[in-house]
Amino acid sequence: MLSTDDKATLLRSVGLFAETADDVLADIVALLQSVTVRAGQTIFDRGDRGDCMYIIVEGRVRVHDGELTLNYLGACDVFGEMALLDTEARVASVTAVEDTHLLRLDQVPFHSLMTSQAGVALGVIRVLSRRLRDRVRDMAQDFEYMQQMGRIAAAAAALETGRYDSRSLDDVGRRQDELGQLARVFQRMADEVIARERRLVQEVQALRIQIDEEKRKKQVAEITESDYFQDIQQKARDLRKR
Repeated sequence: MLSTDDKATLLRSVGLFAETADDVLADIVALLQSVTVRAGQTIFDRGDRGDCMYIIVEGRVRVHDGELTLNYLGACDVFGEMALLDTEARVASVTAVEDTHLLRLDQVPFHSLMTSQAGVALGVIRVLSRRLRDRVRDMAQDFEYMQQMGRIAAAAAALETGRYDSRSLDDVGRRQDELGQLARVFQRMADEVIARERRLVQEVQALRIQIDEEKRKKQVAEITESDYFQDIQQKARDLRKR
């Protein structure tokens, strides 16, 4: 059997109650129910109405969508906590992998406690507000990340059409993550490709000049070695002798 302090410690590991005052937490602990499930027993199915959360005291469960395993959870892990705040359908099924001891907190008595204890509601609101701020920040970072990833793709297209400007990726290349590394590698490779193309153009131009010179020499030789040119030269020599 778990003591009240042990239950409070487990409950404090749940994000929703991380900042709950000790006296308020004790009231929530009083609502916890001990549940034991056998190996292979389903705790809830995907699509079930959410009406409680669980904390694993000992044992192991599988989070899954049909045969697809999404995660395994063990002692001190929490699942279904958002069901304390709404009745949305469960997004995955949870099944015990081995005999498992759980603590369950039901939604209805928890809502009643929030109504009577302002501290509970305020603590939950603070945690949800932080989650929302973090999510907004993550979304902004994700948007910037996708924008900069798009600039690398645009740079690749520009390189293919001959409109690439290495400076277009300078700020992406200053990132200290894999995307920044990708941008720096791309810049280096693109510069090498451009330099090679320029050398190739120069070599082609030099070869064209050489071909033109050889062609000119051949044309001159064809003219000077022709019978007509030889006859003219002979007549010119005869004229000079006279």
